[in-house]
Order: sequence, then C-alpha cells, then structure tokens
Amino acid sequence: MRLSAVRHPVPHAPALLAHASRVSYTTSRRCPLTGELYFDDPRLDLIPTEHLAADGVDADFLERLLRRPGWTRPATDLLERSIELYWDRYDRLASEVGYLGAPRLRNLAVVRDASTVRPYAQILNESTCTVYLEDLDPETSHPELVAYVLAFGERAAETTDMLRTAVHLAPWWFDRTDAECEAFVRAAATSRRPDAELYQAIGAAIPWLRELRHRRARPPRKGRTYREIPGTGLLVPRAREEEPDRLVGKIQESATRTLRAFHAAQRGPADAEIRGLAEWLASERPLVVVTDARERVLWDPEAPTGEGALLERLRDCGPRTVTSLRRDLACVDEHSRRFLASLRDPEALPRVPSDLAQSGYTFLHRDRGIIGYNVDERGIERLLAPAIPYARAMLGARTFHEWAHLAVDAGWVPRVVSSGEWSRRRAALVEALRAVIDGLPKNARDVVGPDLARLGAGRDAGEALADVFEGRLSDYRSNLLAARYQTPVEREAYVRQNVRPLRREYPPSERLRMLVRYVYERQYLRFSEIEAGDEYFDEHTWFEADFVDTDFLDEERLASLLRAAADVCHAFEIDRARFRDPT
Repeated sequence: MRLSAVRHPVPHAPALLAHASRVSYTTSRRCPLTGELYFDDPRLDLIPTEHLAADGVDADFLERLLRRPGWTRPATDLLERSIELYWDRYDRLASEVGYLGAPRLRNLAVVRDASTVRPYAQILNESTCTVYLEDLDPETSHPELVAYVLAFGERAAETTDMLRTAVHLAPWWFDRTDAECEAFVRAAATSRRPDAELYQAIGAAIPWLRELRHRRARPPRKGRTYREIPGTGLLVPRAREEEPDRLVGKIQESATRTLRAFHAAQRGPADAEIRGLAEWLASERPLVVVTDARERVLWDPEAPTGEGALLERLRDCGPRTVTSLRRDLACVDEHSRRFLASLRDPEALPRVPSDLAQSGYTFLHRDRGIIGYNVDERGIERLLAPAIPYARAMLGARTFHEWAHLAVDAGWVPRVVSSGEWSRRRAALVEALRAVIDGLPKNARDVVGPDLARLGAGRDAGEALADVFEGRLSDYRSNLLAARYQTPVEREAYVRQNVRPLRREYPPSERLRMLVRYVYERQYLRFSEIEAGDEYFDEHTWFEADFVDTDFLDEERLASLLRAAADVCHAFEIDRARFRDPT
C-alpha cells in the first residue's frame, strides 16, 4: 500500500521530459502466452498451474514439452508418475497429521542448467516449485526422489522454514516400503542436482525418521517415552531425541555449501563488463537512481560522471552478474521513458511522498522523483548472481506500477460513476460483508469476534471491513493503469507473484481481514490470461479449503461478495485524455 501523497510538481521535470522524448509510446502487445510466459527464460521451462492436475500434466502441454530440447517421453513419464505419487501421498498425510496444508497445484519450473539459477530461489514468489531437468532422467533418478522433492518444496513454501522441513515430513516415510526407501536413497546418491547432498542427508536419516510416532496418525507405544516436536504432534523416541536437531544442522550446512558454491561460480574477472556499464551510464543517463542498503545514492542520472560509488560495489561481481544488473537498469530506464512519453503533461504528476518506503523490486525515489533501484535489496542478491527467472519481468511490471501510483495520486484513474451510484455499490459491498458476518458458524464467530470489535471500534462491522477493502483501491487503480503498459509476460509474472496463500500473514482471529484481502487480490485475475481463474485462485491459495470447506462462508455469500467487490473496483477507469496514446 502507498502512503498519502503531497502534491507538488515532479522534481527535475524538464530533464525527465528531455529523456522521455527520445522514445515513442506504444501500448502493450496482446498475444497468446504459448511459448511466451512458459518458455520466456532459456534457463528453464515453466509448466503452469493451469496445465497441471493431481495425476500429471495435460496432454497438450506434454506435447509442447516434447518439442523442447532435452525432453523425452521417459522424462515426461517420470515427471507424471512423480506428481501422482506426491499428490496422493501428501493429500493423505495432510488429512492424517493435521499440521500439513493440503497439496496445491503450483507452477513447476524445470531448470535446464543448474549453474545459472540460484538454488532455493523462490521463483515467482511462492507460486512455483522447482525441479531440474536432470531429475527426470530415468538413468540416474526415480519418481521416489522427485515426488519427495515436490513435497519438500510444498512444505518449505508453506512454512518458509526449509531447515525443519525434512523433520516435519517424517510421516512421509511411515508407510514407505523398504524398496521405495532404497529407490530414494539410490536416486539421491546419483543425483546431479546442486543440492543433492541435502537429499542424501535425508536418505541417511530415513531409518530413524521411520521410528518416529505421531499422536493421531501413528499413536505412541505404551510404556515408551517421547519428546514431542512443537506444533506437529510428532513424537521422537528418547533414544533418538538428538537426531532431529542433528538433521537440521546437516541440512543447514549442506544448503550453505550449495549456495557458497553457486556464488563462487558466479565470480570472475568482469573488467570489460564494468567498463561497458560505466560507458553506458555516462552516455545514456538511464532514468534510475541506484541506491544501497543505507539509502545512499550510488548513481544518479543528474551526475552521469559520478558512477564511481556504484562501480566500486561491483568490484567483486562476476561478468554475468554485472551484465544482469545492467539489463535491470536498462529495463527500468526503458519502462520509465515509455511511461513518461505517454503522458500529455508529465509536470502535472505529484511529488513523491516524503515518507514512501525506499525498498522493493523498484520504488519511487523520494528525493529524485524517479525510479530507485537498491543493489542491496533484501532477498534478491543483485550483487551476487544474475537475476533469477522472471525477476526482470517483475522489475518491469513493478516499474510501471510505481509510476502508475503517481498517476493515480494525480487523479488520472478517477471514479467514473456518480456519487449516488458509488454509494449504491459501496452499500452492496457492506451488505455482502454483513451477510458473511451474520452467517458465521458459532465457533468461527467466537474466534473472530474480538478482532471484529476492535476493527469496528463501535461502528458497524460491515462498514469497517468495507473500509479495509476501500483502502486497497489506490493499489487496484495503479494495477489497472500499469497493466496497459506491461507486456503479457510482465502481467502474468505480476499476477502469479502476488496471488499466494495468506495463512502466515493473518492469525485465525483475523480471518475476516484475510477474507477481505483475498477478495481484493482476486481482482488481480482481471489482468491475467489464466483460463478458469477462479479455480486457479481457489486451488493455489487454499482459499476454498480455508473458507468454503470449513463452512466459514457458503458459495452463495461468496458469490455475492465477489460481485459487490468487482462492482466497486469497476467504478474506476483511466482518464484517457491524460495520455498521448489511448490506453
């Protein structure tokens, strides 16, 4: 969410206009996504959620994969068997043990060259699980390994705690036969994955993992003493109580070695790339302010010969990393120029709010009034390795989104319905929220009641929740405008990055706030070409499991709420008179 804006002319507007005039504005291309999103990055093939099912990949997409280099029928057979095993086992485990989320359909990234993609990278946020093409070689791999990799990835994404995932998945081994366990161990031993050591450590732990008990799924034996692993119901025999922590330590050491090896492989002489970057900065003056973790400016287009601070930070970077950073800056520059060139009056943009956070893929720099790019952005590793797949698509999408926020603050994505019609639509949203509250079962009402009272603070609860939704409309309006500039790949990356489970972000007592957030984020699907978007949303986020299957709300109330929310959003449109090219 953005903070309120103080309206002033954009700083240095004449300089911005001079740069922007070098580029003509064109609207985004609209074309089928076949081969564009899925095969956009040569480092991997993306099997999207909408082409996956519990028993594998749909036939049409399998044929597409088989036309790609490196794919064979044995590889697709191994993949499909792995997906089937994962889904069947994880679904059963989730219902038996209670602490695992149900299996989800997530995009599947199949990495072609392990040396080019950072291990453990969360591609497209939590929406994607990663395997390697080498995992699908029947000569060295096995469905037992790949199915477990999928389960490991799901649990790690759910908890963001990769280190304890192997212990949490101990019940995976309870019903495995000796032959199945041996197949996993053999495949881990011959695996060419960069993190094969991690799965080898898990393979070595299988004997004692199979000795664990579980309060529901595998009750403890009488007369035995156990140590319980908090939040799981897992019981560790006294003789094995040191083993879980030992395994966590081994996984941490293994992951650290894997990442260090990857980062070391990225380093190397980059003198030519750094010189090329310096020359490009001086000659092109890209419209981007480069900053560091302390918000210090390392490069500014208003001081094009002052690139020394940035070049100093690149001294230990490898050639691919420097090249990647230059492409990032070029992406921000091109997108900024294109946006500014599309405006009839760029000087009418308001000033960037002085309290705006200076972090993210990109951000509006509060002093310079243009896009900022932090080389030390947390979790992105811009100075250690090339950008991960789809990160540059997100960078471009976010750049347009940030500029769009200023346009929204300027009033260029206004409400286009009358005051009376707006009141009617908002009242319908309030009524739909009241219906949800009135229909809550008693157990749910008891849980959310105290938070609802705090939220309302003496006001009507439906009104209070409608205010929460309305508070996100500035962001929606920015999406509405930004989507018209983004390429299809950027739009899809943005949607898939943002549509995600929210369980970790809201405690059970704030389930109604989470519902409102989900209803808002469902509007992202308006900008996507995903077919059957409602199914995608429900399955991908656990929405249906969390709200409908638990009787928190029924289908009728949900449908009314979604209609009302969409009507509120559709009250806003782009003021086309503000743009040189119709958007």
